[in-house]
Amino acid sequence: MTCYLTDSLDADELERGFHEGVFTAAKLYPANATTNSSHGVTSIDAIMPVLERMEKLGMPLLVHGEVTHADVDIFDREARFIDTVMEPLRQRLTALKVVFEHITTKDAAQYVRDGNDYLAATITPQHLMFNRNHMLVGGIRPHLYCLPILKRNIHQQALRELVASGFTRAFLGTDSAPHSRHRKETSCGCAGCFNAPSALGQLCRRV
Repeated sequence: MTCYLTDSLDADELERGFHEGVFTAAKLYPANATTNSSHGVTSIDAIMPVLERMEKLGMPLLVHGEVTHADVDIFDREARFIDTVMEPLRQRLTALKVVFEHITTKDAAQYVRDGNDYLAATITPQHLMFNRNHMLVGGIRPHLYCLPILKRNIHQQALRELVASGFTRAFLGTDSAPHSRHRKETSCGCAGCFNAPSALGQLCRRV
């Protein structure tokens, strides 16, 4: 299973879980970046001893790559994360295995393509199939609301091109997130797309 990183996680505890086969990877959620991330990481420095141990162990780090600053537009948070968090981290821990989870932008696609073998990415079905027009034009469609949020069609196209190219360090990550209907169809709905039943079939049909 995947270990949920927090500011207080002990590196020895993580290593023990990895050696005993309990943990195969660890997930970094910036605090409050998405649903159920309130106990996530407040800063990279807070977990640096854990990340250094992961680099030593060869344990993959799975990253929800968005900054959470209120002054950063929600459509720009992934690109800002690359510049201010991801790249400095990878420069500091050059042998850390990183999976940039559910990438959504042309920026991220290019960043992963240009990276070395220690960097990979996952892409969701919804970010390949839809863009923000599908969610917003002609009436809001809450079941397409997820985080990271759907982006412009130029970003959708960049993701499709990355997948269609046969690039070996990009692979499926459904990020399937079911919520009760009343929690999606409301004035303040939850983020997440429930795609598990249809993900593979839709990919075969549309991509």
